[in-house]
Amino acid sequence: MAVQEKILSKTKSIAFIGLFIALILGLGYSLIMVPNVEMIIAMIFISGVLMGKLKGAIIGLIGEFLFSALNPFGSGLMFPPLIVLQSVSGAIIGFTGGLLSKRVLKGDYKKISIIIGLIGLLLTLFYDVATTIAYPITAGFDAKGIIAVIIAGVGFSIIHIVSNTIIFALIVPYISRILYRAIFINYSEN
Repeated sequence: MAVQEKILSKTKSIAFIGLFIALILGLGYSLIMVPNVEMIIAMIFISGVLMGKLKGAIIGLIGEFLFSALNPFGSGLMFPPLIVLQSVSGAIIGFTGGLLSKRVLKGDYKKISIIIGLIGLLLTLFYDVATTIAYPITAGFDAKGIIAVIIAGVGFSIIHIVSNTIIFALIVPYISRILYRAIFINYSEN
């Protein structure tokens, strides 16, 4: 059991889960007009860092599902394989944040920034591949069709991967440590 899970009561844990989901939605919709630049994956990862593997996975699953389902540019509910892959990817990202919690919160800041930047790159690549191939596979495309869809999306994926690598390297360790101190250290002193 993570230190974080011992400090927060069940009620406060539920409240923080709700707050993280609200942050995911707020950040997601605030950047929705900027193509392929988003803070959702980073916020899901941070939720895992702070709340632990299981709660991070739950936050990622619900946050991604709600963001996709309520997206004003087209609900993921119209294409179930996509919303399932988005939601499962969110759960994996939150779980990964929980797995790396100690390193993010306690490691050498410069080293961890580089490592977390690379983790952000890998998680975004995973997310992009999973969500990009959702349609052509379920629509019955052959291998050439799947490859064509992937190639068509490469430019968007590059923007997404580069921006998330930068966000993960520069913002995730910093925000994670600030929130950890605010929620768990200052909270436990009161």
